[in-house]
Amino acid sequence: MTKDGPDKTVEQTAGGVAMMRALEQHARQPLFADPLSARMLAGWPAVVVAHGPLRAIFLWIMERIGPGFYGAVICRTRVIDDECRAALAGGIERVVIVGAGMDTRPYRMPEMAAARVWEFDLPDVQAAKRALLPSDRAGVAYTPLDLQSPDAGEVLARTTAGSGPVLLLCEAVTMYLPDDAIERVLGYAAGLPPGSRLILTYLPRDVADDIKNSYWSRRLGWRGAFRPEELAARLTEHGLTPLSDVGAEEHRSRLLAPRGRRVNVFPGERVVVAER
Repeated sequence: MTKDGPDKTVEQTAGGVAMMRALEQHARQPLFADPLSARMLAGWPAVVVAHGPLRAIFLWIMERIGPGFYGAVICRTRVIDDECRAALAGGIERVVIVGAGMDTRPYRMPEMAAARVWEFDLPDVQAAKRALLPSDRAGVAYTPLDLQSPDAGEVLARTTAGSGPVLLLCEAVTMYLPDDAIERVLGYAAGLPPGSRLILTYLPRDVADDIKNSYWSRRLGWRGAFRPEELAARLTEHGLTPLSDVGAEEHRSRLLAPRGRRVNVFPGERVVVAER
């Protein structure tokens, strides 16, 4: 891939999410603790996050360019953190993160400290992340993977083979993939041991089809989208039992309102949890 191609776009998207998580650390009541998120930044994003006036200006501009994007990222992060804790408290000791990006959960979450973790992503993204982390953590393995490669499912299964249930994370990935690549992830999940847990985010089809979002569809390269009932049926076909499916409305009522936070949340990403 060229520096202007898909690999670079994915790297930039991962960096943007890391920046929003770093900005959230300066909120009066942050939804989550991610002390490593600022380490994932370099250049102007690092400068912005480090200076209060610049943070305020950046968030003001961002809300006008992409209304609710910041809120969507911080809320999904909190929801996934909570679901990870619940799965790990239930005895899961193996974690697979597909499209890991700049995710710092294996490093920042005490609940994940004893788990064996596999991270999969494009080579450039993994190289950028490892260059910014203070050090590699024992028990975390990095494997380059392009989910659009026909053998991606086989690579996932072969690399993580073993006994015991798995916590499979697939955050902010499916909306950028064609259906055959999404099928590889679901096919892999279908082959996991009983008791495994899948946490996956997806783009609602009504949001993807809304003409008001056509700019973001082109800009971000949206490809995969589902209706909630459509994804639930798809998961069931793969032997997965849907447990929950939450989005912007739940984020506002469960996470933001109790803290008195008035944060706009773009409805373009839902979090579904399923059990094998």
